[in-house]
Amino acid sequence: MPEQRSGLSVALSALSHRDYRRFAVSLFLTSIGVQLIQTAIFWQVYVLTGSALLLGLTGLARAGPHVILSMVGGVLADRLDRVRLIQAGQVGNALLVVGLAYLTFAGEVQVWHLYVVTFLNSAFSALTQPARTALIPALIPPVNLVSAIALNATIGQTAQIAGPALAGVAIAYVDLGPVYVVNGLLYLLSMAAITGVRVPMARPAVIESPWRSFVDGLDFVRTKPVILSLLLLDVGATLFGSYRALLPVFAESLGVGPTGFGLLSAAPGVGALLGAAFILSLGDMAYKGLYTVFGVLAYCAALVVLALSPWFLLALAAAALLGTTNSVQMIPRNSVILTISPNALRGRVESFRSMLAGGAPPLGYALSGVLAASMSPALALVVGAVACTALVAGIVTWHRELRRADLGTPFPEPAVAGDSG
Repeated sequence: MPEQRSGLSVALSALSHRDYRRFAVSLFLTSIGVQLIQTAIFWQVYVLTGSALLLGLTGLARAGPHVILSMVGGVLADRLDRVRLIQAGQVGNALLVVGLAYLTFAGEVQVWHLYVVTFLNSAFSALTQPARTALIPALIPPVNLVSAIALNATIGQTAQIAGPALAGVAIAYVDLGPVYVVNGLLYLLSMAAITGVRVPMARPAVIESPWRSFVDGLDFVRTKPVILSLLLLDVGATLFGSYRALLPVFAESLGVGPTGFGLLSAAPGVGALLGAAFILSLGDMAYKGLYTVFGVLAYCAALVVLALSPWFLLALAAAALLGTTNSVQMIPRNSVILTISPNALRGRVESFRSMLAGGAPPLGYALSGVLAASMSPALALVVGAVACTALVAGIVTWHRELRRADLGTPFPEPAVAGDSG
């Protein structure tokens, strides 16, 4: 019935396309793997060192490749087969994690090993993430784009619930080695799941040099300042409002150990599912820029609650609210960026987004670790929340286009991809 099209059928409309369904399964398996390795490495660094500063410095190992290689990944995504590029990255990560499992089982793992694995895992992600996101509009019609972006967020946040929770329980009962083995298997299954995805949208023949391709991508972003404004809003939350590297410290201070750490790491995923469900229910909403702005401001408020919470249950609720507000700002933001970017440039535009979105959070880990070491973990989060709020206020005052009701309205593509079988 027509009225049902505004409800669940609209929210899940992207799943009617076979290739997107395969893409979604692959994304889920990869996302679980990412959460497992990040949670396990955070805990292993803390067990080996007991240092909030060294926990934060894992962020530098993760940020470097994103800052350096994301734009390279964008050029590759617009020149190579995007599916094959994604699969190559998944195989590389599988081999990497199996090597870490061997070192852990042998009792030979050292902190520098964990930094190297973090660096290389981030490098593979930086090279393949632009292809992954740029692939989405080729799998669905434009009218389903918000549905696909929201479903991607839902998949990622479901993995963020399951991954850290499973890692926390597994670390407590079977130790770190088996966690890494399962992690490697998940990457291989993800590679298999995306096999057979068809991309009917043909890319034009590439005749310019890789450097010219790189410059063209930057030129396009420069001509669309709203893209930069939207990305800076996210950077404010992920750089100044970073909290994940400090969760082992909060778990220890609240007396809940590795299991509690896993739950604190998973709670944002629970909240993010609620936020994604809310955005999904709206369909292709108006005022996407304002959703992004108010989502980031609410994120800052939740960060203060987490910082000052004296009770584990309140900390869990605050962590969940961080996930909810992140979904509310992230889904409309990414939808706008993909919509206003032409297919031939999407890989490079996404690489610029990936450079900031992938580089800012780990740099935030380092920043929060340094602040926590010099003051306290709680005060570090409060200072970050205040800095983020100030940045958001400046951006929304400067760039009025963020307030437009029609920002990011879908436009017709020359071809409709995917089938409905």
